[in-house]
Amino acid sequence: MKANLTLVYDRKKKASKQTTGVVELVITSGNVRRYVSTGVQLYPKEWSNGSVVGRRDFKELNDRIQILKKKASEIINQMIEDECFDVNAVPGMLKDKIMQQQTFIDFAKALAKQRSKNLALGTRKHYDVTFNFLEEWRGLVYFSDLTERNILKMDDELKSRGLKECTRWNYHKHIKSFCAQAVEDGLIKKNPYSRLDIRKGNEDGLKRFLTPAEFHRFETCLIPIDSLRKVRDLFVFQTYTCMAYSDLAEFDYKNCVKVKGHTIYKAKRTKTGQEFTIVLLEPALMILKKYKGKLPIISNVKYNLYLKNAVLYAKIDKKVSTHWARHTGATMLLNEGKVPIHIIQHILGHSSIRETEKTYAKLMDETIVETMVNFEKSKKQA
Repeated sequence: MKANLTLVYDRKKKASKQTTGVVELVITSGNVRRYVSTGVQLYPKEWSNGSVVGRRDFKELNDRIQILKKKASEIINQMIEDECFDVNAVPGMLKDKIMQQQTFIDFAKALAKQRSKNLALGTRKHYDVTFNFLEEWRGLVYFSDLTERNILKMDDELKSRGLKECTRWNYHKHIKSFCAQAVEDGLIKKNPYSRLDIRKGNEDGLKRFLTPAEFHRFETCLIPIDSLRKVRDLFVFQTYTCMAYSDLAEFDYKNCVKVKGHTIYKAKRTKTGQEFTIVLLEPALMILKKYKGKLPIISNVKYNLYLKNAVLYAKIDKKVSTHWARHTGATMLLNEGKVPIHIIQHILGHSSIRETEKTYAKLMDETIVETMVNFEKSKKQA
């Protein structure tokens, strides 16, 4: 009995410029074909003549595919030698061999490395944090550890470390995606998250902004240290533009245009690729003028570190971070009650109004109450 080993890319015809396709090992014997995922996912331009091309890690991925092919060949030859060859049994035996030699953490790291080419720096850092936790905790090391019970144990461990629901969700989000790929590759039978109700939550999201009074104090307070003044300027600019740090770091004044006498900035969010449009208000323009159109960008780590010291000059006793500026700007717009939600959505670069409403629902409720109370007062005075 003979068996042939070949490779096929994107057998299910899912790949496009935005979506990857998987490379599979094809085991053929007579009229029977069986497929085993190599775990290598590529865009169409990254696969040519049976090999990975056009990527920094092309050699590593090609080696990975050839190692898998070699293991399959060894299994087939041994079965033929033992006179017990069964093409239907090869995929299962190959997956068992992979699982014996590769841990879930190794698998997840290799997958993250593949994905990293098209991910924002912040997401890559989140991956690193997740792997550091997994290696320290050692509760999800092997594929056999991927059970509902162990996922819940992990959540309890994260809780015990003082991590809130939103932060814990980042860990679960990544691990859930790695599990989904392991299912697709046939390394586990089901995703342990499939029946678990672990939610993102937003219990602390609305606390992460400065009140108008706090922001005014910070904007106008005297700061004697130049590096901290620059950080204050960045925060103020972020607040008046509602930019996330990753978009602030990519800010280019050349993308500004004049519309009806106003300066408009258009770009795409680094995180999602979603377009956003901002009118640069006078305070933001003054900061740009101060730095001749080139903002004094520093790393997010340094920014956060300096910011915690800068806000002390405004007598603000909060653990302020760079992302607070985005929330502060959005809350000021919402509290005005005059800016339509779809406009705020476009300023923030949210993919849908629903996302904006979900993030700022409580503030919107407060604005509605205030608006209706003022309306009632005006009716009584009329």
